[in-house]
Amino acid sequence: MMLLKLRLLLIALLLSSPSISQGAQDPSAPQGSRSFLLTAINPANISRPQEIISVDLVKVKAKHPSFNRRAFAVTCAGRMLPSQFDMDPILGRSGRILVLVSFAPKEKKTLEVTWVPDTVITHNFPKLTQAVLGTKVGYKKLEGYYTGGRFVDVDSTTVPRDHFAHDALYRIEGPGWESDKIVYRYYLDSRNRDDIFGKKKDELVLQKLGVNDLVSNSMESYTKMLDWGMDIFKVGESLGIGSIAMWHDSKAMTVSNVRKVKCYIAEDGPILSGIYTKYLGWKVGKDEYDLYSHLSISGGSRLTKVDLTLRGNQADLCTGLAKHEDCDFMRSSSAPGGTWAYIAIYGKQSLSGDNLGIAVFYRTADRVSVTEDSLSRIVVLRPQDGRLTYYFGAAWQQEPGGIKNEKDFRAYLEQTLVRLDDPIEVEL
Repeated sequence: MMLLKLRLLLIALLLSSPSISQGAQDPSAPQGSRSFLLTAINPANISRPQEIISVDLVKVKAKHPSFNRRAFAVTCAGRMLPSQFDMDPILGRSGRILVLVSFAPKEKKTLEVTWVPDTVITHNFPKLTQAVLGTKVGYKKLEGYYTGGRFVDVDSTTVPRDHFAHDALYRIEGPGWESDKIVYRYYLDSRNRDDIFGKKKDELVLQKLGVNDLVSNSMESYTKMLDWGMDIFKVGESLGIGSIAMWHDSKAMTVSNVRKVKCYIAEDGPILSGIYTKYLGWKVGKDEYDLYSHLSISGGSRLTKVDLTLRGNQADLCTGLAKHEDCDFMRSSSAPGGTWAYIAIYGKQSLSGDNLGIAVFYRTADRVSVTEDSLSRIVVLRPQDGRLTYYFGAAWQQEPGGIKNEKDFRAYLEQTLVRLDDPIEVEL
């Protein structure tokens, strides 16, 4: 009886959406709905607020062929949870259901996924993430610079062969992705390095960054403190935070000499957003590679997940963190059985002159070495069957309720290791 009540409640929630498509089958009868249960378990003895769980569509369809990814909702104890359907661009999967759930230590939850066939329903969940890619239109090209015009947001771009740093083609100089906690971008030019915007408000801001900065001259509006925050990180020729590079001749070679680059908005959802980039014909030494990059962030998180596929001869990739004076470098201890590890730096390294922590998390099985050069701390990683996953993240002192000191930053790093080592277990 309780299950029937829950299903009827969920159907009512589904039907309350304002976006049921015209002409679709009337799903008002309870027998028009379908549902299945998921069990999600937090195996760790820590609280896990705003955790993303994922259910592969292939597995769902194998048991429930009529599942409709265009009209579903997920509830727990009668309360609808934020969710979205996602197509993973780099792995080429048929898709996955994503749900944002919070867990107490060792908590087990039962979730119900309900859908209505032959219907389209849109939910208005609070938007906790976004991804943007702004390019210039209506410009005049003078001596290679995109002069005047205005920026418009697009879903994808093929980078012109003659594009160069600071030519003002792209808003904020490349794509950006953010959660309610933090903003990242990378430079969509020969630099191809990642940068950080710190936020003083728990709100999305990318839609307004750089809109009127029609000249790229290092004096953009976001280089000064604004009501929401600012660009807080100096990248230069370093690896910035988690930038992609190849370890070649004992050097970190960023993605710079590339025949063709195409960048896409991979996701722009309420709980997950990301950027997908194809680097075709990446020349390193005598070899040439195709690299596929997916950078994504989830609601409530500071972490960017980096999923890479490298095609070409066997090669080691690397990533790392910019070195700044008077900051502390730290590494995770080699805990028995630990699947993940980190390198991190903490100190007064933000452009606003206050504390900033930066970190890269990587699988211990992928690690070749941890090293450094004059500009960066570096971890060298070996892709497995051409694939590599790692994370990077930052914690700024001025975040609302954020991490204010090194002790708390270390605690955040250790807790993140636990979350990576002991992912949520999902049973379908």
